[in-house]
Amino acid sequence: MSSQHSQHDDESVVESQSVKQTQPSSQGLDFGREIHENVWGSFYPLVKDMKEVNLFKPKLTYRIGRSLHNDVVFPGYKISNKHAEITWDGRETKDSIIMLKDNSSNGTYVNGQRLGKGVSRILPDGAEVAFGSPGPSSTQPAEDYRFIFRHTASGQQREDGFYGLYDSHDQLGRGTFASVVRCLERKTGILWAAKMFSNLLTGGGSSSLGSRSNEKMVSREIGILQTLSHPNICFLKETFITEERKLILVLELIEGGDLLEYILSSSGVSEEITQHITYQLCLALSYVHSLGITHRDLKPENILLTKSNPPDVKVADFGLAKAIDSQTMLKTMCGTPAYLAPEIVMQTNMQGYDNLVDSWSVGAIVFSMLTNASPFIEDENQPDIRVRISTRTVDWRILREKTSNPMSKS
Repeated sequence: MSSQHSQHDDESVVESQSVKQTQPSSQGLDFGREIHENVWGSFYPLVKDMKEVNLFKPKLTYRIGRSLHNDVVFPGYKISNKHAEITWDGRETKDSIIMLKDNSSNGTYVNGQRLGKGVSRILPDGAEVAFGSPGPSSTQPAEDYRFIFRHTASGQQREDGFYGLYDSHDQLGRGTFASVVRCLERKTGILWAAKMFSNLLTGGGSSSLGSRSNEKMVSREIGILQTLSHPNICFLKETFITEERKLILVLELIEGGDLLEYILSSSGVSEEITQHITYQLCLALSYVHSLGITHRDLKPENILLTKSNPPDVKVADFGLAKAIDSQTMLKTMCGTPAYLAPEIVMQTNMQGYDNLVDSWSVGAIVFSMLTNASPFIEDENQPDIRVRISTRTVDWRILREKTSNPMSKS
């Protein structure tokens, strides 16, 4: 092994509870920096306290794991001694290939999907890679090994597309189908939120768009979102489909969290603030209803708030999840159907429903804001969602108690 190899190996090895820095890092993920000419791949962390990992030429294979014998060492308890291998084919062309092999027990994940022990796959530029766990750890936050991978071996970075126009930073959240990261538009210096849908356009699996009809449906939904312009609706700036067929939405950055967090952190909301939020929510719905659009999935998690006091409302997620996965409705109903209008669940013969379903949802949201509780008394163990909804009753008692004694908040 040459002295150059040895130097690069030493720089990649971790000696503490974080990745040893191999180059000076900027704040967050900076994809716009000049890539070192000797680097063929880089892992940019989705956690602020983690450091980037660079993979150097001419070494073609890097071993990743907990053992100090690896080239990249992650000392987390979910990391196997020999966790994974990443290999470059050595070609400095656009069609060069980088392979990731999972050798672990707890898993290596690409865009939220587990590879499986002994399984290899091509690692595309811009993929989200996680070692040990696909999401953040609530018990071991320092052992959050999630990264965005950049394939730099093919030469200069693309000047167009999402990664050519934006620098991505820390992750803001992750759902079933997508993760959201903060990003900086290089040209203007404005911060946005990038919602990245994993493997939705590649076919296969229940969460995939797959068919052309579904792709057209998503395109139609995105077209609707792009026509919306209202101060109480989260603004969609633009969309991208990467070479790996990953869908990315660039959205207005709303940093005050969602309404559910606001309700829980306040143990309920005062009547004055409830009125303020409801008024803005109704303004947004009046606007979209005038355009013939129905939200269909209005709930506190889809209502974003600004940091102002009182906060301003930004309604988000106008039907896109429904277009992306026909199973979303079923999964929502099997979870907490409190905000779904009965006709959505009880309809027969595909009779459909109109925008009044959003009004029902607003009523349920107002109830939750005032009481910090669900509006309904229902059998949560009832597997038949139709029976569950048809037999539930409104818990007027808790509403009377809360409104008659505003100081009592559970």
